[in-house]
Amino acid sequence: MLNAPSWPSSYKMWKDFGFVFAQNCSSPPKGENMDLKDSDIFLTSFPDGTTVRFACNIGYVSAGRSPSVTCTAGSWSPLGLKCQRYNCGLAGEVENGQIEYRPGTEFGDKAVLICNIGLVIRCYHGWVGRFPVCEVPYCQSPPVVQDGSFSPNKELYEYNEVIQYTCKKDYTLVGSRQLHCSDDGTFKPEPPKCISKSQNCSRPVGDNMDLKDSDIFLTSFPDGTTCNAGYTMNGSATVMCELNGQWSPGLPLCIRGIKFICKFKCPFTLMINVCI
Repeated sequence: MLNAPSWPSSYKMWKDFGFVFAQNCSSPPKGENMDLKDSDIFLTSFPDGTTVRFACNIGYVSAGRSPSVTCTAGSWSPLGLKCQRYNCGLAGEVENGQIEYRPGTEFGDKAVLICNIGLVIRCYHGWVGRFPVCEVPYCQSPPVVQDGSFSPNKELYEYNEVIQYTCKKDYTLVGSRQLHCSDDGTFKPEPPKCISKSQNCSRPVGDNMDLKDSDIFLTSFPDGTTCNAGYTMNGSATVMCELNGQWSPGLPLCIRGIKFICKFKCPFTLMINVCI
């Protein structure tokens, strides 16, 4: 009596006659940027004859061919599905600005909105569903200056609009008289100050000092101040007028002195300061 053939030889014999034994399949191999549909994604074993479908991931679309594969005798049929990035196309036109696509218009790329010079992006109720808007920036009320006023006086000021400050009577304006509405919604430069003339530094009294013709010096010692001929300045020529009406540090002094300089050819240079 002949023994029955073992399983491998039996399987080969039946396969040679065109018969295939049923056999489960493991998870089917997938292509790039795709996954099994529905609950099949959680399974690890599939009965013989099972047909499953793949779907492209979010942001990817089918480039054609069948998304289905079938389990036959432990093997899956070839997968034809290919997934490619979705092309969003151009976003359209933006008033007062332009759009840069970095690096392109496919899924995951960026559309960067760039406003024209002097304009800013405004968001109203979120970005979803539409582009933001490029608008002219506005400035609200300018800084208030004590003992001063500005004009024109409005609720809103447009980009680059200029205002001008003035001080009350008997007050002197120190700083920039004009400010402009900048692109960040603030006025620039810093606002001026209005200082009472009683707080100004009066004309310095300096013996043998050549001062500019002026009765009031507001913030600094006048440029070009020098001592008269035959006198030398002792102290700093750079002093500031404080709000208390005093010069700081103290004013320089002009001290009498004579300079002798050897201007003819000699073995040495003679320079003597003589204080009398």
